[in-house]
Amino acid sequence: MKESRVVFVILHYLAGKDTVECIESIKRNIEYNNKYIVVVDNASNNGSCEMIQEKYEGDTEIVVIKNEENLGFAKGNNVGFMYAKNILKARFIVLLNNDTIIRQKSFCDLLISKYKERKYYVLGPDIITRDGYHQNPLKHRNWTLGKLKLFKIKAQIRLLDRKLLAIGPRLLKKKQKVTAAKTAPSGDCTSVRLHGSCLIFSPDYIKKFDGLNPGTFLYMEEDLLQIEMDAYNYSMWYSGDLEIFHKEDVSTKMLDATQKDRDIRFLKNLINSIDVCIKSIKK
Repeated sequence: MKESRVVFVILHYLAGKDTVECIESIKRNIEYNNKYIVVVDNASNNGSCEMIQEKYEGDTEIVVIKNEENLGFAKGNNVGFMYAKNILKARFIVLLNNDTIIRQKSFCDLLISKYKERKYYVLGPDIITRDGYHQNPLKHRNWTLGKLKLFKIKAQIRLLDRKLLAIGPRLLKKKQKVTAAKTAPSGDCTSVRLHGSCLIFSPDYIKKFDGLNPGTFLYMEEDLLQIEMDAYNYSMWYSGDLEIFHKEDVSTKMLDATQKDRDIRFLKNLINSIDVCIKSIKK
């Protein structure tokens, strides 16, 4: 029986060493014949894309696509998604951060068997950080128009605070990271929000969609995906049987020199992403 084609899409930006480690983890660890890797470079300017192209020249299972400009997370991934869908005729597409490692030999077999069992549209694995935290599953958010508008106002206040060099008391303290947990469910569960560092799309999703909502540049892609899947009543599942390791935000940490610059960039992109979510809910 012919194996279903699984295509891994890795969005690359600047961090060449990490992207190579991610590629090698797929090539060396996963025991599955009908798999391909599509690396999408988001206009890196440090020679890392050329290094990857040279390293894997002649490897028939790896395709490297270089974008002329940085398209951000959603649009950048969608370039690879569309190549996997239309050119490689993928049955399953795995959007994978370049700062992740897969060690499971049966990763592809498991995501296929989970589809047969759960008929998921989107599946997320157990994602373990270097500190031993589990980033999946994220808590399902019941976003309403009012909640999103309030969230936007808070983000705008934080942005103003950072632009004013944070003189005096902070207008709004940065929320501590509380999404990761020391333990994760061992089985499967649905009605969840999935972490964006690894999203597995089934034949049902691939048939109906051309990737992620292209409106965002960075941030809230998980929320927007959950909003849209809820609206269509399409199932999203988490499975603790699949597992990856996540180093966390390697590429984004290379962008800005100071914490202030990182905060301002984060908040500007966050506000734009909130606007996209508001538009999606209004539909």
